[in-house]
Amino acid sequence: MDAPTILITGAGRRLGLFLARHYLSAGWRVIVHYNTRNEMPELEQQRYIQASRYMAFQADLTSSRSVEDLVNKIHKLNWDIDAVIHNASYFTADDPSANLNERWQLQQDMTSVHILAVDALTHQLMSHYRDGASIIAVTDVYADKPNQRFATYCAAKAGLQNLCLSYAQRFAPRIRVNAIQPGPIQFLPEHSDEYQKKVLSQSLLKRELGYDSILQGVEYLLAAKAVTGSILKIDGGRSSANHYEQTFNDS
Repeated sequence: MDAPTILITGAGRRLGLFLARHYLSAGWRVIVHYNTRNEMPELEQQRYIQASRYMAFQADLTSSRSVEDLVNKIHKLNWDIDAVIHNASYFTADDPSANLNERWQLQQDMTSVHILAVDALTHQLMSHYRDGASIIAVTDVYADKPNQRFATYCAAKAGLQNLCLSYAQRFAPRIRVNAIQPGPIQFLPEHSDEYQKKVLSQSLLKRELGYDSILQGVEYLLAAKAVTGSILKIDGGRSSANHYEQTFNDS
């Protein structure tokens, strides 16, 4: 039997790249999507290519033509797929001064990356999914508790999360579909100490969670054959802390 195969979107950097490296090291065949040429994953290692265990494809998920091209390339591999991690994301704040066309474009781009591309990849690759395959989407704590500065992003992530719940119903019992709702995983270099302290103060564990915490969640969802239609919160208790804070302020 062939090695298990996983497709990871948004694997050019950060969490996606971390997951791709892990599953290559674990003996999986890995298909990675990355957004732009300057994001090409640092995984172009000859031993993986020679072993036919690694393929990387660039695609702009805001473009239907680019997504279609990505689908066709994956089709040509003709690899049976055991797992998909929809990790690709587009994160930016809303601009209150944006005109109608700018706001419209932002909504389109957010919806394309988080919903339309996920829907296209899910349905167009359905014939390649093995029985018992697992689909996992990475959403955000903002999906349930939106931040007004990032309203468009929050709405798109909420849509992705809802899509997962619908897919869990649609594809059961053959395919399981779940979502991971992460909190503060790993700060960017440009995040100030003050910003980091503010974010961590909103969680119960008061610490940066790291990519390993998400990997543990992915491993759980891949192994837990009785779990589908679930939203796994890996947020250091941030969602609970916010709930308690709001309750206290309202009292």
